[in-house]
Amino acid sequence: MWIEKYRPRRLDDIEGQAEVVELLRSFAERKELPNLLLWGHRGVGKTTSVLALANELYGSYENLIRVECSDFIEQRKKWLREDKLFRRYYDESKSAMVIFKDMMREYAALAPINARFKMLVFCNADMLPADIQQALRRIMERFSRTSRFIFVTTRPGAIIPAIRSRCLNLHFLPLDKTGAMDRLLRNIAEHEGLELTGAGLAMVKRYAAGDAGVAINIMEAASVSSRRIDGREVMTVVRAAMERSNKVRELIEEASSGRYDKLRAKLKELIQTDKMSGKDIVAELHDAILRTQPGERSLAKIMIYLGDADYRLCEAFNSMIHIEELLVKISRAGAGIRTQVLGSTVPRDTSTTPRHHTATQEAPSE
Repeated sequence: MWIEKYRPRRLDDIEGQAEVVELLRSFAERKELPNLLLWGHRGVGKTTSVLALANELYGSYENLIRVECSDFIEQRKKWLREDKLFRRYYDESKSAMVIFKDMMREYAALAPINARFKMLVFCNADMLPADIQQALRRIMERFSRTSRFIFVTTRPGAIIPAIRSRCLNLHFLPLDKTGAMDRLLRNIAEHEGLELTGAGLAMVKRYAAGDAGVAINIMEAASVSSRRIDGREVMTVVRAAMERSNKVRELIEEASSGRYDKLRAKLKELIQTDKMSGKDIVAELHDAILRTQPGERSLAKIMIYLGDADYRLCEAFNSMIHIEELLVKISRAGAGIRTQVLGSTVPRDTSTTPRHHTATQEAPSE
């Protein structure tokens, strides 16, 4: 995949984050590192910067432990049981939360390999419940000699103040504002022998919404059918990528029709098979509702329901329960909304841009 093929391996290769890169480089040169909180838009290089930093600190990833918090929160014991990092310590008699806390304590206490400290990285850290974050705060303090904690998030406000105050906060800029996205995509096109037209570049950027990983996925998919990437090829890829969004909109149809068995089945497929987080589903529902223009009174009610669900999902152990409740409320509040939502399609022109249209699950270039 092009995402991995063109993922920067060194800090100097990261585009659009000059100030952050300079600071991280100074840490690598001194072989020292504070606890970090990296925040910014999806796909701007947060996780990639952590991997590059580890490579320059250690020459490998042997002292890097990376935890995908969204997988843990969505799947809990199933993920702990199957993930190679946790499964050897898995204990069916314990709850998922207890296992997670115990394992983080175990790994933080382990001595690093030929280094002063190791790195524990929590991607999508905003999804961790407050009690888990409090436990990590205590572990950070207790094992500061052997470990450094790095929290990666798009929502720094969801990280508890006790952690934020103990970390160096680094903001990653949107790539579109620095011109880094243009340079990145043109560089890839040149290496792959593609002709990337101005219209094609604009269309890729429009649908990627600032996410470099999504932009690279779109361009790679478009290159399968043509070596010339223009607006037509990009639109074809975007329409194919709409499948997940269509599945989310179908949830409203099932809820409105009272087909709750089908609703649960489709919701389970989105979360477990398509790997959509509860918050991603809420975001898609938000965009679908806005496109229907259901009327001020209904829209106001639905926005309250969406906001409440989004807040409760921050500490939810089971996303399905909250999303099912949300869909029932939406179906009751928006009369006539079902037909309008299902009638929504990708526009033939580019005058309206959906918020999220990705060719794959969230890109690893975050």
